[in-house]
Amino acid sequence: MEGGLIVLAAALLLFLSPEVQGTAHLSFANDRQVNITRDGCGVSKLCVDTPNNCDPSGSSPCLFVSAVSSVPVAPNGVNLSVELSGESPGYIAVELISKATESSMLFICGQNSSNDGSFFFRTMQRNDTTLTPTETIVKEIRGTVNGSMIKCEFIVPNLNASNTRSTATTFSLLLGKGSFDGSAFGVFFIFLNSGPLDITQPNSNVPPTAAPISNTTMPNNSGALQPHAVLLLLSVLTLSVLLRV
Repeated sequence: MEGGLIVLAAALLLFLSPEVQGTAHLSFANDRQVNITRDGCGVSKLCVDTPNNCDPSGSSPCLFVSAVSSVPVAPNGVNLSVELSGESPGYIAVELISKATESSMLFICGQNSSNDGSFFFRTMQRNDTTLTPTETIVKEIRGTVNGSMIKCEFIVPNLNASNTRSTATTFSLLLGKGSFDGSAFGVFFIFLNSGPLDITQPNSNVPPTAAPISNTTMPNNSGALQPHAVLLLLSVLTLSVLLRV
C-alpha cells in the first residue's frame, strides 16, 4: 500500500511541476546554450517580431520569433526549427494557427518564479482564454532565463497545416505572453498576429521592393503640341504672310 502511494505521489508531481523535463512528447537538448539574433531574417529564416525589426540580442524590449523549415514532404509536412525570445515574469509563447484547418498549437517557454525562476516548456491548445495541455511532439528543446528575459529554441517535427495527405505550410504566427504563478497559467495576451504566412519562405512577410523609376523621357502621345512644333508653325505662318506682301 505504501509503495503504491509513493508511485502515485511521484506521478502527481510529474504532472503538476512545469519544470520537470523529459515527458513523453518533449525531449530536451543536452546543450542548453541559446543564441538568438536577427541574422538571416528574410533570407534564411522567417522572422516575426514586435516592435517591428527589433533586435532580440539587444537591450531594448523585443518579442521575437524565427522559424526555419525543412523541405516539405507529404504527408508528413515539415520539421520546423523555432527561436523564441522576450521578456516576461511568467511565460512567452508563439501560437501557430493553420489556415487550412484553423487548428491551434501554442508553444510556451516560461520561468517558474516559485522554483528560483527555472526554465520550463509546455505545449497547449488555446480556446479563447482557456489553455488546455496537449502532447504535441517537440524535440531539441533548450532554454535560458536571465531575470525577466526568456530565450528558447526547439524543433517541431512533422508539422502540417493540412489534415489531408497533402502538405500545407501556411500558418498565422501569434506572439504573446502571460503570467504563471507556479501552478496555473494566466491568459495568453496576444501582442502580434502575423496573418497567414508560408513558413517555408523566409521572405513571405517581407514587402516586395518597388521597381526603380526610369528617368528616360517617354514620348508624349497625348496629342498636345510640343514647343518646337509651335515654333515651327509660327515660322511657317510668318513666312506665308511675308510672301503675300
